[in-house]
Amino acid sequence: MKQHMQILINLLTKNDLKALLQHYQTSNESENITQLAFLFQQGQKNAPRFEFYQQLASQCIQSKGLPHTLIAQINNSDILSFFTPALQADDNFKKTNQQQRNVLHYLLIGHPSATSKTQPPFNYLRSMMLFESNETLHEALCQPDDQQLTPVEAYLFANQNLTALPDHEFTALLGLIEIQSKKQSKKLSKKQTVDDSNYEAVLKSVKQLCFDQSRPINNKLQRLLFIATYYSKPATQVLAQIS
Repeated sequence: MKQHMQILINLLTKNDLKALLQHYQTSNESENITQLAFLFQQGQKNAPRFEFYQQLASQCIQSKGLPHTLIAQINNSDILSFFTPALQADDNFKKTNQQQRNVLHYLLIGHPSATSKTQPPFNYLRSMMLFESNETLHEALCQPDDQQLTPVEAYLFANQNLTALPDHEFTALLGLIEIQSKKQSKKLSKKQTVDDSNYEAVLKSVKQLCFDQSRPINNKLQRLLFIATYYSKPATQVLAQIS
């Protein structure tokens, strides 16, 4: 075990949280990522102490800022749930990395493996946006990355899980699209509700995903409905253009 982790565990055992925070602050970003991963793992293993480890991780992040490397690693609901308090502080949902991607981009892109059955936590995100009136989350939903893809577009473009969403997640994704459309429409012309400059690139990418996974492209492919809804185009047009 590396020395920086031995020190952290020793301070945690002694419950010397002040010294632990100081140690975190003097560690480099790579070490910070390992330290935060350890706290996350401890929180997952010990449900009664979940909130303790969650709060400690939040204090560490708030004391030094959100590590850019962590952004890409928050890509499933368990990790999101653990780090939500830290992300809600200091507009961290809007913080981006070198690819200009925020946490929402990676959550919606999901695990890079096509065999992964995990779907993005659309319902969790929509609930936060609706019930907590989190303006930072609304703004993060509209942020483009270095390919000019918003988080929802990144999902349409790159998420490799083409299986149909459960009903509650299906409805939640439509809700996120509506939230984004309302916010972005203020910046676009009256005839537009969303920027469609990535429409053809998304179609090309999804077509390739279907080819790689031997998935038929037909009106049963749910991703096509989301593309049609997002870009405000008839589903029949989307199907005709992607086939």
